[in-house]
Amino acid sequence: MESFNNYLRQFPHYTSAVFDAVQPYLSIKEIEAGEYFLSHGQTCRHIAFIEKGLFRLFYLNDGKEITTCFCREQTITTSYSSLITQKESDLAIQALENSKLIVLSYDSLQKLYQEDLFWQQVGRIAAENELITTECHRRFLSDLSATERYQQMLQEDGELLQRIPLNHLSTYLQVAPETLSRIRNKLARPHT
Repeated sequence: MESFNNYLRQFPHYTSAVFDAVQPYLSIKEIEAGEYFLSHGQTCRHIAFIEKGLFRLFYLNDGKEITTCFCREQTITTSYSSLITQKESDLAIQALENSKLIVLSYDSLQKLYQEDLFWQQVGRIAAENELITTECHRRFLSDLSATERYQQMLQEDGELLQRIPLNHLSTYLQVAPETLSRIRNKLARPHT
């Protein structure tokens, strides 16, 4: 739980009292690689802090998987639109590694919003960050070539690339796995 407490410390107006207040609402969930935190068509009733592990968020388009995001340690994961509307999610959240989550239910989150403005602030900032991430990914896909998208990920987060299976990375970059293999091989070759 200390990692979640450290996460909360980044927000303005944090006090140890807000962490004490949230603890009774939290639960620990362990998920093995390949298992789902949320499946397509389920209503999202929880938000999770990733203490350990890696997840991908994806949807289906004509039966084809489109990965929209990778979430790792020290971040929050949920299907925001489903959580907010309490309607079925078109996103699925799948563990790519054995993972450990600190989970808070939607109902508990609503209680916390009423109890302390700190939690409303956390919710607002998390939602704003989600919007920024979504917009950046949209621009990433529309403005860059497949090679440029891969190079940007390599420059910004090469360590993460080592953790993501090639087939899931290709659905995030929106290129065929064979194309991604060619890009990686081309970039790995020394220039002469």
